[in-house]
Amino acid sequence: MKRIISLVFLVISIFTGRLFAQNSDITCSLGFKFEISDNKSWGYKEPVIVDITPGSPAEKAGLKLNDIILSVSHNSTYLKSYQTIMSWFGQHPKTMTLAIRNFEHAFKEITIEKDCRHVNAISEAQLAPVFAFYSLEDVQDRRFLIPVKTTVNEKALFHNYRTFAFPSSDESTRQLDERINAIFIRALSEAGLRYDPDDPDFVIQTYYNYENNSMYKAGSPTFGSYQPVWRFDTRSGRMVKLPLYEPSEAVRVDDVAFNLEFGYRFYDRKFIEAGEMMLIWESEVQERLSSHYDLVDYLEINLPLLLKKFPNSGNKSLGTYHVNYQKYNYTGIGYNMNDLKTVVSVDPGSPAARAGILPGDVVINIQGQDFDHTSQSLTEGYRRFIAETMNLRDKNSRYTDSNGFKECMFWDMAQYNAVSTAITNNRRYKSAFFYLFNFNQYIDWSTPVSINIIVLRNGKEMNFVVMPQITTSSHILAY
Repeated sequence: MKRIISLVFLVISIFTGRLFAQNSDITCSLGFKFEISDNKSWGYKEPVIVDITPGSPAEKAGLKLNDIILSVSHNSTYLKSYQTIMSWFGQHPKTMTLAIRNFEHAFKEITIEKDCRHVNAISEAQLAPVFAFYSLEDVQDRRFLIPVKTTVNEKALFHNYRTFAFPSSDESTRQLDERINAIFIRALSEAGLRYDPDDPDFVIQTYYNYENNSMYKAGSPTFGSYQPVWRFDTRSGRMVKLPLYEPSEAVRVDDVAFNLEFGYRFYDRKFIEAGEMMLIWESEVQERLSSHYDLVDYLEINLPLLLKKFPNSGNKSLGTYHVNYQKYNYTGIGYNMNDLKTVVSVDPGSPAARAGILPGDVVINIQGQDFDHTSQSLTEGYRRFIAETMNLRDKNSRYTDSNGFKECMFWDMAQYNAVSTAITNNRRYKSAFFYLFNFNQYIDWSTPVSINIIVLRNGKEMNFVVMPQITTSSHILAY
């Protein structure tokens, strides 16, 4: 909760918490984190990407989670220390070249253009999470667990694998198996692997069981008293509520309606012992269900999540997932962190730059809302807004965010008019930063395609019409 009410002490962490200064006024960031891998099957003793900042230079350059960094500016990373690798990142002022390895490429060079801006500048991508309670539908930072157990054969070098296939199905289960296989193909193809039934590097075998719980009691007094389970749907990029029980929560046996078990195994057929089927990976999940949930429907959401553990498994007894989703209006303005109204940077080629907004301009009005705040009044107004609009939220959508705040809820659709009225009450709530989300009807009922921004430049008021870009980014870490 502290991060949403303490703008006075706002601290933005970019790229492993460090900013690379080119001079006293400008800093440059890259937008990713890495760790030196101790995984003998994936990037052993090499840096592996473990986090990417949404909208960052790294994301724009095409860097992906679990990419193995082979070199930095043509310096080999194998057996190099974290500190040595970090020292190479500042060798060139505006760009950095990485050579990477992943399922799709044995070797690929990419160039990352550094995001260089004023040391006090805070971007809209960084402000969107700060003002998330204007639209929790569009900015979410959440964690969840899946009770998945994983076994890995350390003799397997997963970067050698490029293709996969499936064994023949029994006629009695063919239709179901084909639907499950289609999910594997979609998820593994997105990871860079290729379905090749003629010459696969590994073969995927699945097993599953779905059964009624004979001890279930429909009239149990504790049924419905457990915390809801939300998981990430990779198809929509959004969190959805599922009829499951939280893996870490104790549940009475007579409240469990069904038990579901699903597992899959990867068998090497080329690299360890040619011609032999060697088990290289197994994942198994056992779930408790509060109501009927079709197996394929379950797998459509959860199998892509289970596969996020491959090839860098992390915890082998449990899956922890961290979702960072945000959708916001991008204009390209970087505000001064000290007052959040002075423009200290404008991204080249951005909507704000095309409209004519310049560094040094002071924003005094956005979309009819006065930008007359101080850091203290902005914090107090936002805090008041969160407290006083809780009655306009849908209690059925309640969740706990990754910071531990338990009262996160979406807006109640029946209250959209009241929400719009509250958000535009700038005098009480200092809510001008609502413009980050004003493509939603509960923010501005007319959903405008442009934003009017009035600035003060050299003592004169100037009006600009900015055509913002709706920017969406979603990342999910599995460990």
